[in-house]
Amino acid sequence: MKISEIMRRAFWVVEGVDSLGAAHRLMQQNSIRHLPVLREGKLVGLLSERDILQCRANLGPGDDWTFVRVSEAMARAPQTANPEDSLTEVAARLAAGTLDALPIVELGHLVGIVSITDVLAAEVRAAMAPTPPSQATARTAMTPGPYTIRPDANLYDAADLMSIHGIRHLPVLDDNGEVVGMISERDLRTHVGSPALFVLAQGKTDLRVRDIMTWPVVTATIDQPVVELAKLFEDQRIGAVPIVDGEGKLLGIVSYVDALRVLARPA
Repeated sequence: MKISEIMRRAFWVVEGVDSLGAAHRLMQQNSIRHLPVLREGKLVGLLSERDILQCRANLGPGDDWTFVRVSEAMARAPQTANPEDSLTEVAARLAAGTLDALPIVELGHLVGIVSITDVLAAEVRAAMAPTPPSQATARTAMTPGPYTIRPDANLYDAADLMSIHGIRHLPVLDDNGEVVGMISERDLRTHVGSPALFVLAQGKTDLRVRDIMTWPVVTATIDQPVVELAKLFEDQRIGAVPIVDGEGKLLGIVSYVDALRVLARPA
């Protein structure tokens, strides 16, 4: 399958001189998380929801983020794909890095965009038809014994764990070892900006993990098919799911990248 078969046409774009407020409204109105940035019709950057969150968190209390220019927050010279690239090739590139989306460029012109959610959905369809679905389970895809954190931990501790170990999701456990929440890199960026920069600056905050964690948590079992987990990521718009036993105790974690790695693996 070629990526041209699943990519979305780039109906919504912004210019570098546009404001983040205008870009954010465009994202909200159309339920999208990434906007290609053009200059004279050429792709010059990619603005993500994460970029906006980081910009908002890093500004001073008296600054209005909505007036910041897109060019000051966007990722410059983003990686791109070609419409003729295969789904397997693009899936492997997304799974190998921390990319959430790829603009699709042909002959120097932007023609579309594909997100990791688009690729996951296509991989789910490919895995399920016309033959029986992939038999890979959470056991195959999960990272066992992941880093965790307690609800009463300071956000600095969460940022420290994430930046040191390069992780984007932390299950939150109570005193009994049961999963009671989930905190993501996105949650941290909303409140303290870049976790790595926050730690380097020895940032201070009174916020605790319990103040910003997501709960109740969507969990899965160790024998749940990866195809189902991928569908869960797509439907629930979540980035990772804790894998628990019958008592709710944590066994591991599967992220959307883990699922993509398994589904994109040659049979």
